[in-house]
Amino acid sequence: MQVVLSLVLIGLGVLAQDSLRETRVSSPEIVRTDYDMAEVVTPPSLPADALAGWKLFVQRCAICHDPLGQPSYPASFAPPLSRATVGTMGEDVVRDVIEVGSARMPGWQYTLSPEQIGEVIAYLNTVTLE
Repeated sequence: MQVVLSLVLIGLGVLAQDSLRETRVSSPEIVRTDYDMAEVVTPPSLPADALAGWKLFVQRCAICHDPLGQPSYPASFAPPLSRATVGTMGEDVVRDVIEVGSARMPGWQYTLSPEQIGEVIAYLNTVTLE
């Protein structure tokens, strides 16, 4: 009786494994974005505080908020930022979001000084999306 039960259990295990083998996993679609790297790495001609903000933006923010205003990924992590963003939200709100963060964005209050956050905002005030 135990032998028959063992054979039945083994048979059920083989059937279960066969159904798992039939499961196909789809591969993610790779999207490549070609950038003009000279445009990305060349510092723009800006006032000193905005230039310092540009450097911070490229170091800290550009991975999610693309420096060219184009989504880095098919479903971008974050919206492109510009003078219009600061104008719509107001500098105080933008400062608070940078400091505290949001559900999808880390806060930078322990990493960036208030002066550095002001420099990032000064840079954002120079950005226009095309």
